[in-house]
Amino acid sequence: MKSVDKKEVISSQSAEFIQQAEAGKFHKMIPDTFIIKMENGAQGYAIRHLNRQDMLLIDTTAEGAREGIKHLVEEGYKIKAILVTHKDALQKTYAPLKSISEDAGGAPIFSHPVNNTNSDFNVRDINSKNDIFKHFSIVPLDFPSKSGETAVLYSEINEGMVFAGNTVEATAYGEDGDDINSTDTGSENKNRGIAENWRTFDREFRYFFPYMGKPKFNLSEGQQKDLILRLANEGSSKK
Repeated sequence: MKSVDKKEVISSQSAEFIQQAEAGKFHKMIPDTFIIKMENGAQGYAIRHLNRQDMLLIDTTAEGAREGIKHLVEEGYKIKAILVTHKDALQKTYAPLKSISEDAGGAPIFSHPVNNTNSDFNVRDINSKNDIFKHFSIVPLDFPSKSGETAVLYSEINEGMVFAGNTVEATAYGEDGDDINSTDTGSENKNRGIAENWRTFDREFRYFFPYMGKPKFNLSEGQQKDLILRLANEGSSKK
C-alpha cells in the first residue's frame, strides 16, 4: 500500500485548506458551514440548516461570489437570507444589491440601516427580530465600525460560531502565525466602543471567522477567553 505523505492530507479546519481552495466556490470547513474566497482577500460564509435544504449566506457580496451563489441555487438550496456585516461589504459589491438578491433566488438582504445608502433596494434591518435568524440560531450584535456600523454574528450551531466582520484583523494566508487583533477604526471613541462590546461578550464559541484572514478552529474555553480579553484590551489601548 502506498504511504500517504501527511503534508498531503490537509484538514478542512485549517488555514492551509482555505488557502489552497478554489476561489469563487463554497468549501465545507466544519459541519454545515462553508467558506467562499472572493477577490481582494474577502471571504464569505454559508450556514446550511439541519433540514439540508435551507442556507444562510454571510458577506457573500464581493467580486467573485456570483457563480458560487448561483451554483447553490442550481443545486436546489433555498437561500433564506444574505447577511452583510459591514458597510464595505454592502457597498463594494459584484453587482447591484437587487441583482445579488436575484442570483440568490430572491433572498432578502440584511445589514445595519446606517450602512445602507441605496434607495433602489430595500435592505432589511439586521438588528430586527425575525424567524430567519431563529431558524439558523443567529444573534446579531451591534458594534461600531471604521465606516458605518458592524454586526458581529453569533450562532449556536457547532458549539458556537462567531462571524466577526471587519471588527478584527486576522493574519493573512501565507504569513506566519494566526493572530486576530482588534481593528483600529481611527476613532478613539469607536475603538473604546468595540473594546467594551468584546468585554461584555459572554457567549461560548469554538470557531471564530473574520471577513479577511485566517479563522480560528476548535478553540478551548481558555482560548476563547484569551481571544476576547485581547480584543477588549487592544481596543481600549488604541488611540
